[in-house]
Amino acid sequence: MEPDRPPLPVEVVDLKNFSRLVLGLTAETPPIWHFGNQKKSVLGVFVSYLYWKGGIPLFTYVLVDETDKPFLAYRSESLGGEQFFLTSEVEDPKFRYAPLLHLEEPPEPIVRSLSSKVQEVREPLLAKVKSVNSLARILLALASRMPVVFPLWHFVRSGKHILGTCIPFEHYYEADALPIFFYAEQENPPGGAFIRYRTSKLGESVGFAEDTSDAKYFYAKLITVKDFPLFPRSGT
Repeated sequence: MEPDRPPLPVEVVDLKNFSRLVLGLTAETPPIWHFGNQKKSVLGVFVSYLYWKGGIPLFTYVLVDETDKPFLAYRSESLGGEQFFLTSEVEDPKFRYAPLLHLEEPPEPIVRSLSSKVQEVREPLLAKVKSVNSLARILLALASRMPVVFPLWHFVRSGKHILGTCIPFEHYYEADALPIFFYAEQENPPGGAFIRYRTSKLGESVGFAEDTSDAKYFYAKLITVKDFPLFPRSGT
């Protein structure tokens, strides 16, 4: 056991994507770590996957201008698209809020994760699907028995846009879990912040959306990151 081993850093491209990660389609509200690092201001939260033997912690973060606001507000149900901002008020019930923890000195492993080379970890198994339809189906199946919708990570590798999520299949022989990264590959960036999905007698309806206003659909959130360290470099 290495208690001071740093988490894997995952930099989110902007505050909009970070707000969606923290507060979009979630049942729980995690606290946001806020601290300075090398003349930048960091907002971050942990995402953890059950992973081979044990778990794999990801410190997902975004760099922003310095702020003294104590909360992040977010909503995705408006027809005008997502709304998000840092605020001192939590009185509007249309929004969800996450508290910021203003840290004078963050734990050393967190600082080290942002300033050193990403450590090598055992890769997940890769499962390339034919289209985002399959990604929507597996997330819909998981959502029926779990309180949270897994995020779909979006990043670019070798000129291709990758959309994928890591699903742990628990109790695999002597491993705690068999992590499988299901992903789709496309030439162009996704056409919205969410994938929306429904099925009927007429078949499947799958597309991209900028909001979650239509209750007839199941939604999965896309989070654009600069890179995703669990996805192997040789994976495309």
